[in-house]
Amino acid sequence: MLRYAAHLPLSGIGKAGLLRIRDAHIAMVGIGGLGCAAAQYLVSSGIGKLTLCDYDTVTESNLSRQILYRATDLGQLKTNAAINSLQNLNPETELHSITGRMHDENMQSLFPDCDLVIDASDNYGTRLAVNRSCLELGIPWIMASCIRMEGQLMLLRPDLPEQACYRCAYGEAPDALEDCPGAGIFAPVAGIAGASAAHFALAYLAGMQAPEGLHLFDATNWEWRSLKIPKNPNCQDCSNL
Repeated sequence: MLRYAAHLPLSGIGKAGLLRIRDAHIAMVGIGGLGCAAAQYLVSSGIGKLTLCDYDTVTESNLSRQILYRATDLGQLKTNAAINSLQNLNPETELHSITGRMHDENMQSLFPDCDLVIDASDNYGTRLAVNRSCLELGIPWIMASCIRMEGQLMLLRPDLPEQACYRCAYGEAPDALEDCPGAGIFAPVAGIAGASAAHFALAYLAGMQAPEGLHLFDATNWEWRSLKIPKNPNCQDCSNL
């Protein structure tokens, strides 16, 4: 417990919360700028098991914001490079990886063993697939995204049927989806949103009251807004569950 001693005095965590974190398994979909920041705090805080899911390799344009990677990792699979970095950070965490694009089939295989899923991908279709799988399995998950100077976070609780799902909040995909390379992303914004996702995850696992609703970060004006999202009775993903 010495490694995590700073968490022991905190109301809502203490030894019982640390043990819940130690016994938990998180699956993280995407280990780019968001996932790198979130994974560091999860592992340094003693998460028991972390499964990293990504299909991509490390490129030079990643290095400004994807802080698990170094120049010596260029060309390597992100899953391999991330695990090497995280093992050095905390060898007590059990680390696993899935290298490839995540689809319904491998989500349905992986997620039942997890206490929580974090989606840190940059793909709307992947987030919808995570939403469907977590709804079907009743597994809580965290949506984290960022672009330009903006970040968005939401803890979704399919185990609480009265709460809105991801599709309730976002509806259909827009006609044109922007990505970080095209629209740009300020590197610290990815870190702030990723660290916030780790905060949501650790607070939930420790048994603390996790923030509800959709949380929007505007780095230009240094402003957070929180929105209550009502459940859509006609949602095609959750209304029939």
